[in-house]
Amino acid sequence: MNDKSMNRLRYMIVSIVCLISGVLILFTSFHKNKDFGTDFRTKIEFASNEGRTESSAVSETPKEVREVDGLPESEQIPGDEDLAKLDETTLLQVYWKYINMLQILCKDVIRVGNLKEGGKEICVDPGYKPEAPCLVYSFGINHLFDFDRDVVERFGCDVHCFDPSMKNETKRLSEHIWFYRWGLGGKNEINSKQWNMKTLDTIRRELGHTNRTIDLLKIDIEGDEWNAIPQMISSGALDDVRQISMETHFSAEHANQGDYWGNLPPHKQLSSLRQLYDFGYRTFMRERNMWSHAMWHGIKGFITNVNEISMIKPKR
Repeated sequence: MNDKSMNRLRYMIVSIVCLISGVLILFTSFHKNKDFGTDFRTKIEFASNEGRTESSAVSETPKEVREVDGLPESEQIPGDEDLAKLDETTLLQVYWKYINMLQILCKDVIRVGNLKEGGKEICVDPGYKPEAPCLVYSFGINHLFDFDRDVVERFGCDVHCFDPSMKNETKRLSEHIWFYRWGLGGKNEINSKQWNMKTLDTIRRELGHTNRTIDLLKIDIEGDEWNAIPQMISSGALDDVRQISMETHFSAEHANQGDYWGNLPPHKQLSSLRQLYDFGYRTFMRERNMWSHAMWHGIKGFITNVNEISMIKPKR
């Protein structure tokens, strides 16, 4: 046998030995841990949940949503007395940290409506997915009915739309869509813009919906959410609202200016946001509005002070 043949034979023997060794190692590892696949999935789930602020536990109702016991105190929005003592930069830091935390896992999240302006993310896990005859309230239209039409097409819900800034008259638009030239506020009044503002409990009573569950509450009302939230909670109007998709407008309309959204200072805005958490709502999705980004004193990089959040209220 010449040298070339000998080298080829040695190469084949080494390759076979390496292959057999690899098979033996895999077999031994698998045998030592019969739950190899389970452990692998567990490691993936752990990695995907790193950075979450709460330890997750499976919620029995509904089964598809993993509930959490609550944020650590250091990551919660402080109480009203403490908020009132903080300067605006610190308040902004509190908001930015809080608004970017997901507090609960919804496994099935879909976009309803336009991919750009007006669309919202909603949870369609069992127990939260709207099913006909479902009821949806949509505050803040700005002539864009994409979200509302999509809700009807996907779920067959009755959708009641509200916007006092539009010139459209109050009327029924289609089989499942109604429009009202009303605004959502913290009290019933004709405001300085001559808009007809109503509280959520008043609207539900006038429309005959006090005994119906609201499957989805969409709120996009340019800062008036901060005035409306405390009244919605105190009046019981949110008691049977399953999920909320809301655009939050924090601090001033323009960076470092005093023209505050909702005519409320930042500590009052954060108080309203905290009240939703205290009432049981948990954020499962956040979307930044890049049309409202700026550099803020005391914070590195750009932040967005207008952000979309979607929340569900887990059943206890």
